[in-house]
Amino acid sequence: MERHSSLTLAQILERLAVVLGHKQTGTFYIATDNNTSCRFGINAGKLTHCTHRRDQGAAALHSLLMTYGGSCSFSENQSIPFRADAAVDHQASLTLLGIQPIILPRAVVTPLPLPSASPSVIPPRPLGVNNRFYRGG
Repeated sequence: MERHSSLTLAQILERLAVVLGHKQTGTFYIATDNNTSCRFGINAGKLTHCTHRRDQGAAALHSLLMTYGGSCSFSENQSIPFRADAAVDHQASLTLLGIQPIILPRAVVTPLPLPSASPSVIPPRPLGVNNRFYRGG
């Protein structure tokens, strides 16, 4: 039976590239469709560590590329200890994964134009000037 992932590996790596582009610090998690997990240590937009299954460092990057997809999340400012052999070279990792940091444009908020006074709107009259009051009856 074929498994369906919520995200493809390319989509997951694109989300990782956005985190890197915004120079964030934390841990990027991937739960693969093969029921394995991957963790990336990120410091100020630089990949510092990677683990996948029981693989560490560059070996973890290679084994991650053999997956098809899954789901991912990023925990900002969460630092989980990694073993020393999980360290990766940032630029070599980007090359191997085939990604570059992405900076998404921020949404520009444009103010709505103020409604102009239309001729059908009658300005209110001051109290006591030709006002009619209904008193019931």
